[in-house]
Amino acid sequence: MKIITVNGAELSRSELVAAGELLFLTDEEIYPTAFGTAENMGKVFPYLASIKGNMFEGKNLLVAKADGAIAGVLVGCRNAKWAPGTVEKAFTACGLPVPSGAADAEKHYFCYEAEHESGDYVLCLCVSPLFRRQGIGKILLTNYLSDKTEATLECLRSNPAAMALYEACGFVNIAEYDGYSAPGKPCVAVCKMLYKLQ
Repeated sequence: MKIITVNGAELSRSELVAAGELLFLTDEEIYPTAFGTAENMGKVFPYLASIKGNMFEGKNLLVAKADGAIAGVLVGCRNAKWAPGTVEKAFTACGLPVPSGAADAEKHYFCYEAEHESGDYVLCLCVSPLFRRQGIGKILLTNYLSDKTEATLECLRSNPAAMALYEACGFVNIAEYDGYSAPGKPCVAVCKMLYKLQ
């Protein structure tokens, strides 16, 4: 299997759709609340990737392709912005109904992250279930960190496989707190992790 990494700015529209559908799997609270379904996220993702300065801008995407298929996606940002109403605009532009929880997820996650994260940070990392346990997550993370002296990310405490990957790449757990949960659901425990070049 041949694995290559490409910048999201180089992806075709259909590849951006596949990347969006894959990123939907990243978190069981955020993306279902903001986008409703993986199919919806795929449809609006090319629009989001075209917006300059936002978290999902094409240049912030690092994509792993395995034999030409989208196998993994990392969203890595530096001081990215997020304007309230962006999700609604994306759905409207694509002729889709806006999910009822979109504004809540946007306010309490995307806007919050844009306001509180500084420097380099990994917003999300996802590997397709078809390509897991083949080193793709590590390839993406290593490539992302190759020119960084410091970076942060958040990880669900309930995801030991992700925690192990991040630790293997040099991240250390520096804080734990309640992260975003959909309205009416209990808060999820999140670990803040820090990478510093040694």
